[in-house]
Amino acid sequence: MTTRAEILQYIVDQYFGGDLKKTAEISGYTQAQIANWLSGKRNPQKNTIEYLIQCAFIPEFKVIAEFAEFDNQKAVQTQLKAILGEHAQDPGIYAFYDSMGNLLYLGKATKLLGEISSAINRVVHIAFPKGVKIAPKNRTEIVKYISAYDVGAVKWNDFPKHVESLILRISKPLLNKNIGSLAKAYKQPKET
Repeated sequence: MTTRAEILQYIVDQYFGGDLKKTAEISGYTQAQIANWLSGKRNPQKNTIEYLIQCAFIPEFKVIAEFAEFDNQKAVQTQLKAILGEHAQDPGIYAFYDSMGNLLYLGKATKLLGEISSAINRVVHIAFPKGVKIAPKNRTEIVKYISAYDVGAVKWNDFPKHVESLILRISKPLLNKNIGSLAKAYKQPKET
């Protein structure tokens, strides 16, 4: 029969690279607690094992930027690199807002910098009232704030898609053509 310590060792090795410091940072337990469980000095509770499994499989959302100002008179790439920092090549979710902080667009990305750059340079596809004499042609003309979130690296890369779909269904941003689909949320991974 497999012991809880053996299960814990497997989780630490397979999902945290055998790194007790990383396991402690993500789980909130101390390195000493984890080491005691692994050595058999203490027996981890069933709830502890279940919590560590959850930590291994459910990515943590991290705020990269919230309502970072965007100036359409400045170079787009330079601004996006400054907003995203070290997260430029990470997967995530991003949002564009107008000058009043109203959500205009929500997107997902496997690499934030490239996708945000592409999305912010797209043509505005909505009709403006006839009284608007000079309607914006490009999203850069109406986006004033950008938010970006790191949704964590997961084995199945469609996780950002599910988060995006949920938010789209709730908020229905003006510039999104599709409002997401929750019916196909989770696909079972293929056996290898």
